[in-house]
Amino acid sequence: MSRSLAPLPALRFVPKGLSMLAMGTLLYGCQHLEPQLTIGDPYANEPYRSQLRWLEPAPTDTIIQIGELAPQSGGSLWARMRQGFSLQAKTQGVARVDEQRRWLMDRPAFLTQTGRAGSRYLHFIVGELNKRNMPLELALLPAIESGFNPNAQSPAQALGLWQFIPATGRRYQLQQRGDYDERRDIPSSTRAALDYLSYLHDYFDGDWLLALAAYNAGEGRVRDAITRNRARGLATNYWNLSLPGETQNYVPRLLALSQLVNAPADYGVSLAPIADQPYFQMVALAQPVDLAHLALLSGVHERELRMLNPAARGRARGRLLMPLEASRRLLAQPDMIAKAALPHVAGSEEQVVAAPDTGGAEPQVAEVAAPPGV
Repeated sequence: MSRSLAPLPALRFVPKGLSMLAMGTLLYGCQHLEPQLTIGDPYANEPYRSQLRWLEPAPTDTIIQIGELAPQSGGSLWARMRQGFSLQAKTQGVARVDEQRRWLMDRPAFLTQTGRAGSRYLHFIVGELNKRNMPLELALLPAIESGFNPNAQSPAQALGLWQFIPATGRRYQLQQRGDYDERRDIPSSTRAALDYLSYLHDYFDGDWLLALAAYNAGEGRVRDAITRNRARGLATNYWNLSLPGETQNYVPRLLALSQLVNAPADYGVSLAPIADQPYFQMVALAQPVDLAHLALLSGVHERELRMLNPAARGRARGRLLMPLEASRRLLAQPDMIAKAALPHVAGSEEQVVAAPDTGGAEPQVAEVAAPPGV
C-alpha cells in the first residue's frame, strides 16, 4: 500500500513464521526484483513490488492447525460473502483475470491458506464491510496483501494484514512506536484499510478497480497514468492504464480469487469450510495483559493469542481478542485476566476451571479491571 506523497512500498512478503498456518502446504510470498525504469520516469526512485512468488515451509517451522468450525445455524461464511459480491461482472471474459485464475488454480495450497489463516479474521472483516455497504470481494484483499498474516512485513516496512507503510498508517491514525504498532492490530488496521479504500473509491469517482490499483501503487501513480492516457485520447479505465507490473497483476488476481470463491464447483476447487459466526470476541482491558501468562491460565495456545493480538509483541493493551469459546471462560472467570496482568512467576500457574454451559447464548463483551496497584 502507498499514497501519492510517499514512496511506494517495496515487495510484500510473508515471513517464515506464517507457515505455522499453512498446514505444511506451499506458502504465499514474494521476492523484490528491481524494475526496468525508463529515463525520465518520475517514479524512478520509488521501489515497487514484483509479482508474487511461492516458498516452501522450512522443516523446523511450527505447524498449528486451526480447528475447522462446522457450519452452525448461520450457515457458511463463503455463502454470505457471495451474496455481497458486486464486482463479478467486471471479471467475465477478461484475459488478465483468466490468466490469474489459472495461476491460482495451479496453486491449490493458496486457497487452503486463504481459508485456514483467513478463518480467524474473515467474519470480522465481512461484518465491517457490510456496515459500509462495500463489495465483499474486498474481504479477500488481505489474502493478496499478506496471506492473512498480521505479522507480515515488507522491505519498505509495510506491516499487518493490510500492509500499511508508516506514512499511510499515520495518515489513518494508526499508532506506531517501539513497543506498539497499531498497523498490526486487527480491528484498527481493518478500520483504517476500509477508510482508505473508501477514500480511493471516492477519489476515482466510484471506480473500485482504480481504487484497488491505487491501494497497491498509490493514488498519485494511478492518477498520472489516467492523465497520460487522457492526453493521448486513450481509454482511462484500469485495463488500459500503463501501471507497474505488480499492479497489472494485483487487481486481476483479487478478481480471480473472488471468482474461485464465488463458484468453486465450476472450477473444481474446494474451500476450507468457515462458519458464519465470530471466531473471536473483544474483551476490554483496564491494564495490559501478558499473553504468555494468559495462555497458561486460559489453555489457549500462546501463538493463537499472538495471532489475534499482534500489535504489542506479547502483550495486549486496551482490548484483548480471544477465541470465542475461550472468551466464555473469561466471562465465567473474570479474575483470570487480572492474574495475567500481574508479573508472571514461574510455577504459579493455576488450573483452568471449565466454564459452565451457557446454553449457546451469545457472550457479552467483558470489561475486566485489574486489582489496585497493578
